[in-house]
Amino acid sequence: MSEVRDGGLNGALSDVLLTGSAPTRPRFSFEVFPARSGAAALALGNAVQHLAAAGPDFISVTYGANGSNRGASRDLVKYLRDHTDALPLAHLTTVGESRDAILEAIHGIMDTGVHDFLALRGDPPRGSDESDPAVAGSLSSLELVKLVAQARAERPAFTSVGRTSVAAYPNGHPLSRSRSEDLDWLVAKQEAGAQFAITQLFFRAEEYLEFVADGRGAGLTIPVLPGLMPVATAAQLRKVAELAGRPAPSELVREIEDAGGYAPELGVEHTTALARELLAGGAPSLHLYTFNRHERVLAVLRELELLAPVGV
Repeated sequence: MSEVRDGGLNGALSDVLLTGSAPTRPRFSFEVFPARSGAAALALGNAVQHLAAAGPDFISVTYGANGSNRGASRDLVKYLRDHTDALPLAHLTTVGESRDAILEAIHGIMDTGVHDFLALRGDPPRGSDESDPAVAGSLSSLELVKLVAQARAERPAFTSVGRTSVAAYPNGHPLSRSRSEDLDWLVAKQEAGAQFAITQLFFRAEEYLEFVADGRGAGLTIPVLPGLMPVATAAQLRKVAELAGRPAPSELVREIEDAGGYAPELGVEHTTALARELLAGGAPSLHLYTFNRHERVLAVLRELELLAPVGV
């Protein structure tokens, strides 16, 4: 097993975090989520092996609202740690959970040897909303960043430096009243110990580039990784548009619908073009939402010539 990941995040992104210098070559990372069935677990295992072999800076693992995927998330994080050379980054959410339960979850993940986290408040569980007292009383993502720092102080890492990342919203958080409020919140998380941010999905390069430029003006200094997902179906495109808070490009919608609702090559084409614009605009790395499939995200990276030749 390679030891490179034991110092924290791999590759160029680690250089950015440690030195503040721009990466010499664009890098990438992936997101996966726990499987919900035996068949899905087999497919995920195959995908993870391909993703890990690509040499990402990290592979993040999602965590369900109210701890719904806690055990499965921790198992997947441990699998990545024990059976691949990829650095796991564990998602944490606070919605509907007590401070003690969250701290217990953090300690449980640390006990697997993983100390890198994405700190999120998270979405309300199905059937709940912000009017639910259990949701409204949840710790904020800022408080979670501080709680992770507390946990690290209680259990210092012996095999990993440990990084904390947070979410960023180029088109605004659903509960935010303005971009300035979004950026003030992000800067506060930076000051609390967050070392980089990963964005929610978006469709147009200017959405990310303008957000980052405004962030720099507001005092944001941490790297901001653009989150991208090459969709395959019309349903996925609608879901991404919902998450992005913006309509999908009309031409992409029309082309996928004309293809019968399934056109993975179009998703790869759109994401590749978007990634080129982002990298040209200064994005330090790409974070690819895989939907637990490796084919499309690796196709994007091949088109961008970011994958090392076989055998290297």
